[in-house]
Amino acid sequence: MAPEFTLILQPHAPLALHQTRAGVQYVGTLDAIPGTALRGALAEAYLAEHGAPDDTFRALFLSDQVQYGDLWPSLEGKQTMLLPATAQACKRHGLKHRQSFRDALLDVWSASGDDRKCPECGESLDRVSGYLGHLDPVKPISPSSRLRVSTAIERSTGTVAREMLFTQHTLVGQGASDAREPLLFKGTVRLTDPALQNELAHLLQAFPLFLGAGRSRGLGQVEVKTWSEAPATEPLAERYQQFNAAVQRAGGDASKRYFSLTLLSHLALRDELLRPVLGEISPQHFGLPEGVTWVRYPGSDQPVLFLSAITVPGWNAAMGLPKPDTVALARGSVLLGQCDAGQEQAVVTRLEQIEAEGVGERRDEGFGRVAVCYPIHYTCWR
Repeated sequence: MAPEFTLILQPHAPLALHQTRAGVQYVGTLDAIPGTALRGALAEAYLAEHGAPDDTFRALFLSDQVQYGDLWPSLEGKQTMLLPATAQACKRHGLKHRQSFRDALLDVWSASGDDRKCPECGESLDRVSGYLGHLDPVKPISPSSRLRVSTAIERSTGTVAREMLFTQHTLVGQGASDAREPLLFKGTVRLTDPALQNELAHLLQAFPLFLGAGRSRGLGQVEVKTWSEAPATEPLAERYQQFNAAVQRAGGDASKRYFSLTLLSHLALRDELLRPVLGEISPQHFGLPEGVTWVRYPGSDQPVLFLSAITVPGWNAAMGLPKPDTVALARGSVLLGQCDAGQEQAVVTRLEQIEAEGVGERRDEGFGRVAVCYPIHYTCWR
């Protein structure tokens, strides 16, 4: 298994992480730092020191030896959890009504979630997205943003362009529910070649990093707050057993074994004709054995898939040109699979590989990270 390191960044200026290319008058911001932005910032810092690409540069940034994960908003000393597409909370008040929070994945075997109401106000429940700092009690993490109005610059003259105003959102602080805390971003970096650890640690600690857009306007500076070996997570075997125990309580088939796949980052897959794989995704796209299938809704051929697609733009700073758009399945998507008891060992072995290595394209930029039997699905189903 590749060594994994925790990286925590603390901004010293607002961050403009554009959702789309800045070719329109209004541009929103992402609520997390994409792995591709982290990789680009580190590559820029490396070239500022060394002047030209060399073998170390190619190993760090142009190979699969380092995988730069997305960095999610975080609270000091807490482990951020992504809310999956199956998460629910009060339709009117969202996570402000903390007792309403639950996960609906296992409702496929039970009708108990159909008439669920918020215990605090009686409102119905609806899907909720975002991040949690912890579950008991529920503590949402919501980075606050600010709208900035700026003037475009004529590239030929370097002066203000007439009648060319544009607005953009920037991340400016941590919107915690009970206190205003410093804005941090936390993620992991995987190294398939441990020899690169020292090079990367030097790069992170020795130079200021600048992320996103608007750097000439004072935006984007971040500081590396923590770079350390990632703590051990709960073993997959334990999560798998707890998930299947919850499925049996919900009414699953005792002769089957079940697992969930929750996308912690966007998933870019292509078929043999190089078309994006979206709604027609199968377990075999994850390298799972033949015979493994998606769970179907009772009395229906419809698989239990909570999927959404996203178009991911990009910008090549070195060439000053846009990258081709990538159409992918969005992070937070959830898939529910099953297999026969006789396949269990082979399936679990493959699931361990999926968690450790990721799936699909652009894994070096943080794409394709998957959590198997994500704890929210069975600890928050009630």
